[in-house]
Amino acid sequence: MAVVISPSSTFLILSSVLLSTLFSPPLAFAQENNALLTGGVLATDRQLSYLEFSFVMQDDCNLVLYNKGSGFTSNTHRRGVDCSLTLNDLGQLVIRTSNNQTVWTSPVSATARRGSYAAVLRPDGQVAVYGPALWWTPALRSNASAAADADANGLRLAKVPMVKNVLFSSQILYDNAELASRDYTFVMQNDCNLALVKAAQGVKWQSGTSGNGHNCFVRLDHQGQLAVLDDQYNTLWTSNPAGSARGDYVLLLQINGQAVVYGPVVWSTSSAVHLHALVQES
Repeated sequence: MAVVISPSSTFLILSSVLLSTLFSPPLAFAQENNALLTGGVLATDRQLSYLEFSFVMQDDCNLVLYNKGSGFTSNTHRRGVDCSLTLNDLGQLVIRTSNNQTVWTSPVSATARRGSYAAVLRPDGQVAVYGPALWWTPALRSNASAAADADANGLRLAKVPMVKNVLFSSQILYDNAELASRDYTFVMQNDCNLALVKAAQGVKWQSGTSGNGHNCFVRLDHQGQLAVLDDQYNTLWTSNPAGSARGDYVLLLQINGQAVVYGPVVWSTSSAVHLHALVQES
């Protein structure tokens, strides 16, 4: 039975610097219902959801986080018609009306860089924006039928909060544990190989560490580096050089078949002190 361990129960927000030059994570207009990526749109009456939590772009133009606790609101009710939420390439969430008027934005980090970001509804009921992207597997070709497939072999979750398509800093996967998104899985195989697998097609990417150790596991650290280690803590493989900023990062298995590391955190609903709307002057 696959085992997933999370040494930390704290889930913070992550963001990182775009370093790789070989591949570029595409803008994602279709996405998992717990994440919004740069280029994605949350239209009126659409939401991010996870368990009993929801982050809703309401039909009254108000963006509201329902988490049965310390929620969040943009306080933009009745400021527009057919409003939508997008995530831009500076990591800002932006609410726009049907005539493209900006009625609210989340703050932009003083160190923000243009790139690909991810807003994730986490197991703690908060929404965090991570980015820009630090590392990713190569872009894969997909088709409409694959996008319509249901998740293959979903993830068996541990008792600690764990998301089927997300790995947070300090969490590890071992013993055939996997992340899953549609017909893709990102799995730490018991032969010590980390692999991205597409159902009915097999391995699309791998770390190339098969047979190089025993009882191996993969871990995402607090500098955004993904590493495969054996039971003696010898490093068998790492992703691109770690980010310069220490913080909280996230690995997201996207429905387009890419596994992408975003971080560190640039904004979170839990850190939003001022909930009033930032209205653009006309």
